[in-house]
Amino acid sequence: MIHAPMLQGKKLVQSMFARRGYRIVRSEPDAQYRPTSADARNSASLLHEILPVVQHNALTGEWPTPAFLERYFDASRLAMARLLLDRCDAEEVEIAGQRVLDIGCHAGCLLRLMRARYPEASLFGCDISDVKLAMAKRACPDAELFFCALSDLPESSRYDVVFLMEVLEHTVDPEAIIRGLLDIVSATGTLVLTVPDGRKDHFPAKEYNAEFDSYAGHINFWSPESWSYFLVRIAPEWGLRTGTLPTGHLFAALSMKNKAI
Repeated sequence: MIHAPMLQGKKLVQSMFARRGYRIVRSEPDAQYRPTSADARNSASLLHEILPVVQHNALTGEWPTPAFLERYFDASRLAMARLLLDRCDAEEVEIAGQRVLDIGCHAGCLLRLMRARYPEASLFGCDISDVKLAMAKRACPDAELFFCALSDLPESSRYDVVFLMEVLEHTVDPEAIIRGLLDIVSATGTLVLTVPDGRKDHFPAKEYNAEFDSYAGHINFWSPESWSYFLVRIAPEWGLRTGTLPTGHLFAALSMKNKAI
């Protein structure tokens, strides 16, 4: 039961905020981010381009099937990629006009969104699946794509921005991977990473792949706090910005621009 004085006080506070253009709403703990209609359109557009590559798999059952891709590249996944680019813009990660590499580009989701947002960027993508690269070519035709594992990235190449989304949680030695990625970032460039929030991630390890020293599922779990400490320990000389995307994924950007945490 709410007493009259409490109710009057609540209304007074609400009116004070309303006069300044604000509205008080109830916060829902752990509420899932809801994609926008634009994310849904981006998902439909991406699927329109990539599904023809795997249409025959609907009959054979070979992976990936169209049904799998429709579940995987839903509006939520497109929202996550869009919000990552929003965060990069907010952190002043310069992508426009730069050489940008998306490692593990899958079907070209991030490349496609970057091409629309940064038309002058030189986009590159790599993956360890010919099928994924074929889909990525349809998603972003002018991106330069190549077959390559994390351990085989050519050290002679340098990129201004390197993206590694949702990969480290699968790997046996994430520290070695990050050090290797920093070697291919240009002197004024940035390494951008995302991983799931380990407090909410319950995806099991599943099968081990000896060739790529990784698991089909997840074996590394970082909290927002341990994520920051983990990266500082690996690259103390790099400027680090960390945070959490609205979708709940953990974000990090490492650069030599001397930006603090």
